[in-house]
Amino acid sequence: MKKDFNRIAIATDKDKQTKFRSSLRLKQRLIRDLYKYVNKFIKVEHEHELQGNFYNEFVERFLAKYQSEFPPISVVKMLDAMDVDTNLLEKACNDINAIDIKLDDDLHAEEPDFNIYTESEDQNKLYKALEKVCTDLKQLHDMGVRLTPQNIQMGTNQALIYDWSERRMKPNLRRILGTERG
Repeated sequence: MKKDFNRIAIATDKDKQTKFRSSLRLKQRLIRDLYKYVNKFIKVEHEHELQGNFYNEFVERFLAKYQSEFPPISVVKMLDAMDVDTNLLEKACNDINAIDIKLDDDLHAEEPDFNIYTESEDQNKLYKALEKVCTDLKQLHDMGVRLTPQNIQMGTNQALIYDWSERRMKPNLRRILGTERG
């Protein structure tokens, strides 16, 4: 009887997660800044309305509100007469649309899964074994046994690596996933 394979989350892709969160904050800030600017000229109820092709919608709403106050002249001249910075408006709309994150009504977005998973049962077994060794090494260290990370790394042929930020031995994800070079 074959056992079903269950993927294990062995790490989080911090680079992609940081980039996503940074892009999300940037898009939120751009939308809030644009919201403040356009409300000087037209009424926008909700900030989330500024996603998509808002530049054309702005022009339509602007015309609906101000067209009766002008003689028959071009839209560009109307916008200039009202001191609308169309370059700023167009750039802001393009910058918002360039960030491919869909925001909800509260300007939040569901964060994707940034976990890195094992791809086979063999990888699961290797990961669990290396985790057990890391736990045992930590116990030895806690009991006062002096361990040198470089020797452990060499002794395991780089299957374990020392994480200086967390100050502990960890399984080498590249070795587990089979993506290491060398």
